[in-house]
Amino acid sequence: MSRVPPAVNCTGGGRSTFICHAGTMERRRGDSYLGKEFSEPAGLPEDVHVKEKMECVDCHQTAPGGMGHIERRATCQDCHPEVEQAMAASVHKNVSCEACHVKILGGYEMTSWGSGMALSKPSPFKKYSLYYGPMEPPILIKDQKGIWIPTKIWPNSAGYIKEDIRPEPGLTWRWPKGETRDAFVQLGTFSVPGGNNNYLAWLQVEQVAHPLGKSRSCESCHSSPAQVSKVTWEYFDNQGAEPFSGSQKVVADKEGLRVVDIMVTSKVKLLEGGKIENFAAWLKLGDIWRTGGDFSIPKSDPVKYQKLDRGIKESIAKLNAEDKQLKAREAKGEDVNKLRRLWKEERAAAVHE
Repeated sequence: MSRVPPAVNCTGGGRSTFICHAGTMERRRGDSYLGKEFSEPAGLPEDVHVKEKMECVDCHQTAPGGMGHIERRATCQDCHPEVEQAMAASVHKNVSCEACHVKILGGYEMTSWGSGMALSKPSPFKKYSLYYGPMEPPILIKDQKGIWIPTKIWPNSAGYIKEDIRPEPGLTWRWPKGETRDAFVQLGTFSVPGGNNNYLAWLQVEQVAHPLGKSRSCESCHSSPAQVSKVTWEYFDNQGAEPFSGSQKVVADKEGLRVVDIMVTSKVKLLEGGKIENFAAWLKLGDIWRTGGDFSIPKSDPVKYQKLDRGIKESIAKLNAEDKQLKAREAKGEDVNKLRRLWKEERAAAVHE
């Protein structure tokens, strides 16, 4: 006898008797599947597949090792073959499904390692990461094989680094051969007066895949070659300072990738023993969060784009009318399975080609 583990067991934020992925998903990458009260921060949308009562293992298959070898990657093609066919013939054949269908993320928006209490003991490497907030939209980058994927990007720093570490331009892939599609930007070491010198600084760049939902608009990508993601957050740690809020922007364009306009938007009230150099070193490090390279999205021809946009809207209107007719026939008990399959193929082609 076997039982399909529910999604709340995999990523339930501690609300189940067993939990595996709350740290990597809701908190670090911020790509919540369950959303709502399970997301960090609470209130982000649930994945469209939750409404269909699909569990994680319905898409993420297990390897011979069982649940310990569950695959991070999943494919959409098994359930959406008509979309796969349309995408393969389209100008977007090198764009992943989630690049368009993930529009907002949560989780960490800043991380700073410094002096504090960890496991009830003093530590020089207490992790101050509870800067929770939404990032919208994700930043699209090309993976190791040239496929556009959505990513979560945020600043990190760690103090008390003894050696000097040089910056590395561009992205460094954690697994260059593609076992994962996570990366980072090594910014090097920095020192500030009175700080926990040296500080090693880097940008975390993590692939995301949830919450899947209604697609982004075409304009959100193609109205400008530059990508700009807006971020707001609130600090919730029980060390360093009382809760305060802030914001920043993530920009990706022909000049490079950077996090800019980092600012505090409410008063910072230190707790006993709290020091900015520990829990908010980014306030001292300044405008260092950048690397070079071309991270822009190809800009479409305005005339062709407008013509395509009109064509898509006209096709969708026609397909919606046909859908109503098919539903009416289905309600009467008529067999329209073949017509419904053809309708799905036409809709996939209209939207994705």
